[in-house]
Amino acid sequence: MIHDSSLEIFLKKVYPNLTARQRPVLHYLRNVGRARTNEEIKTALGVPINHITGRVKELRDLGLVIDAGRRRCEITGNNVHVWAAKHPVLPPAREEKRGKETQATLL
Repeated sequence: MIHDSSLEIFLKKVYPNLTARQRPVLHYLRNVGRARTNEEIKTALGVPINHITGRVKELRDLGLVIDAGRRRCEITGNNVHVWAAKHPVLPPAREEKRGKETQATLL
């Protein structure tokens, strides 16, 4: 569970300091649901590979992306490192109806 203070710090202090090229990479890794290779990130975002490898390194140095092991890349077929976003990552919310009130709950 992510504390509100952790999310607040992330949104106010870390996210605004990311570059325009770092943000899409982090956003993609936070929302894709599984660790991805550089080539898979490149293909999903439609940018050159050098836009990805440098940004992944920078995000790793900031502690926002971690090495999640190795697996076969879905694009190249090579066994390579995969990257995942480190918390804070919030799960998607869904609404539950309870009587007359609607409450947002985490999945």
